[in-house]
Amino acid sequence: MTKRPVHLFLPLHRRITAGFVVATLLVAAALGVGVADAASTLHVSAQGDCLRLRDGSGLSGAVLGCVPDGSNLVYAGQRSTADGMAWTLVRWGEVVGWAASQYLVDTEPATPAASVDANRAVAFALPEPPTGGVTVGLVSLVSPRAVVAAQPFEVTSLSAYDFTTRRFLTYIPGSPVNAIEDEPLPAGTAVFVRRQGTLPAALPAPAAVTATAGTPAVLAAPAPGATVAAIAGTGDLAAFVAAQPFAVESISSWDTGSQRWLSYIAGAPEFVSTLRTGLLRADAVVFVKRSATPAPVPAAVPAPAAVTPSPASTPPAATATGGYNTVSYGQATITFYYCSSGTRNGSVGDGGGFCGYMANGQRVHAGAASCAAAYMGQRFLIVGDPLNRVYTCEDTGGAVTATHRDIWFADSDTGGDWWRVVGQTAEILVIVS
Repeated sequence: MTKRPVHLFLPLHRRITAGFVVATLLVAAALGVGVADAASTLHVSAQGDCLRLRDGSGLSGAVLGCVPDGSNLVYAGQRSTADGMAWTLVRWGEVVGWAASQYLVDTEPATPAASVDANRAVAFALPEPPTGGVTVGLVSLVSPRAVVAAQPFEVTSLSAYDFTTRRFLTYIPGSPVNAIEDEPLPAGTAVFVRRQGTLPAALPAPAAVTATAGTPAVLAAPAPGATVAAIAGTGDLAAFVAAQPFAVESISSWDTGSQRWLSYIAGAPEFVSTLRTGLLRADAVVFVKRSATPAPVPAAVPAPAAVTPSPASTPPAATATGGYNTVSYGQATITFYYCSSGTRNGSVGDGGGFCGYMANGQRVHAGAASCAAAYMGQRFLIVGDPLNRVYTCEDTGGAVTATHRDIWFADSDTGGDWWRVVGQTAEILVIVS
């Protein structure tokens, strides 16, 4: 089996999992290392990737987590040499571990930032999700604890999305160790808040919006291929797209009632986009991705939901696999990731330890896939799939591109057996009804 090269001390292109929290507690207790009296700050310089922390110096040390590029760490008073490399013991929040010294830059001793009184900042209630569901909002200069306290329901977790690293960092109320500290979040931070309980088996379809007036938000242009978030300001999708000073590749919005992503993809056939005028709320948080290349012509925006599409725009019906209406997305790279390691060394897949929650706030499960953020909520089939399963884009990561589908399995053996049958590339059929 052909495997992609793995950098042992640089990139982990995914989010921090619950397994990371447990490992952190055990290792931190075992090490019992305190911060040096004259602690200096070390800056992570990892060429856009994250820097792995290990429980011992050397490449054989277990990975505790991965620190986003550009973060500041505190020198914990020890240095070592192992496997031909220099290593430094550092503290990242409450996490203590060893990092490759070549990716650390010495800076001046850290100056404490001016404190922000979370009680003076605005913490507001987000749209209330169903039990076990997720709601999304933008917050500024409030701590995760203040956001949690402002909700009229019991919160199990809060995940903040970092647009620079394209990773989710999670805060769990009551946990002694969190991926983000209980400090004021930067202005315009997108947070995903999960309500305690079990998600109902049946959820309603996205509710139609009758009021589409409003002034569209005009966003600062991000880097080509990057994503920004804002409150839409209008329910008119065409007006929102036209108001942006850059070419829009895609827009995604989380529908709290139906617990699904609605997405608009510029230039795609009408039936591919699930977000359109009539489903966009003026107060909705929208995630807008800038096109990596200038669009040659303005992209057509889907018509209002109430308009019945003409027969010519109806996608062809699939000839097999349950009779779904599908459209071919073409060939995509196929990989898999998993929760636990199997017994066969050859079935390593795209990485293990993913046993917790995905980007949509739900726990990992069979049929879940990691896709580019613009395709969150997309349902698809894989031609040649021995399981004949419908997959849903419910997770995302910085290494997952538009032509890539990363499928979740409970263990590496099961995923490896499946991947050997499907192959490294396969045709994707997007379900449109």
